[in-house]
Amino acid sequence: MRKLATTLALAAIIVSSAITTATASPIITGITASGPGLGSFTSTIDNPAGTLNLSKTFGSVAPITLTFTVGHAMGGGGGSFNTTESILNNTGVAFTDFHFDIIEPPEGNGVVFTMFNQSTLTGYTLDSPPVSGPRNLSFTGSQASGAISTAGFNLSPFDPGEGSMYTFQLVQTPTVPVPAALPLLGMGLLWLGRYVSGRERA
Repeated sequence: MRKLATTLALAAIIVSSAITTATASPIITGITASGPGLGSFTSTIDNPAGTLNLSKTFGSVAPITLTFTVGHAMGGGGGSFNTTESILNNTGVAFTDFHFDIIEPPEGNGVVFTMFNQSTLTGYTLDSPPVSGPRNLSFTGSQASGAISTAGFNLSPFDPGEGSMYTFQLVQTPTVPVPAALPLLGMGLLWLGRYVSGRERA
């Protein structure tokens, strides 16, 4: 009888441990935005539902970096976040490409775009692998100045464990066309510099 009771107690501990492990998950406790391209940024985080709603404005054609703080909790959405992001181009020039790049933390690897090939950005087409992948999304398309594009992707951070946290970055970079006249202008300035330098030596 005592042996049976001991066996049942061990089984209960194993089941309890399995349930605890299965229901523990990473949660996003905060998101901040920085970078030379930043005009404005807002975010809404719903950890139980596993959703993120983000909105940003590009004030210049330069990268914006989002920094996510990840903690640990029991329950939650399982660590996968369905993300919707509104992106306003307020730079005065059209975008022709757009890039999302995950910068993982030194604490470990495992922050990815889940099902990356299903990621979307209105007005753009997702580039095929290897340009796009689990940690990089590259889009080709068009977004006029003053226009808003909506991104849809799934972010999956790893669980830092009880009592721990970490941060990872999502760098977003637009690309604009280089006017055809710029190479000619550069060549002209180079020629002018050589001409002036030659006259000074003479």
